[in-house]
Amino acid sequence: MKLTDAILSTSYRALSGTPALFWALLALFVVVNILDGHSTYLVLKPHYYERERNPVARWAFRKLGLPRGIIIFKVLLLAILIPAMAFYGGNDLFTINIVLIVSNVVFVFVVRHNYRVHKKIRGLR
Repeated sequence: MKLTDAILSTSYRALSGTPALFWALLALFVVVNILDGHSTYLVLKPHYYERERNPVARWAFRKLGLPRGIIIFKVLLLAILIPAMAFYGGNDLFTINIVLIVSNVVFVFVVRHNYRVHKKIRGLR
């Protein structure tokens, strides 16, 4: 039990102790979102919108076209999320760091999937 307590205590201190971790995770979040935009473009171009699984993004891409729809969608998304995360990070660094870690992991899997789909599509042409 003492080992578990020590691990949890160390994890809590590491995730809530320094704003540097927050800014690094936030920078990674931006980079992974840029890669998501790029990989989404590769999968959807020139106009295969039905491949997009997010219905809100799919609607925006149909209305605005590619790549403009991806750029506007991502910019709006990041313009809302980054200030919200920075504000929240100032109040509860531990929780926002956990949220960023989970978000980054999810986006890495999404980007990886998109590039695999693109490779498969390219192989079929």
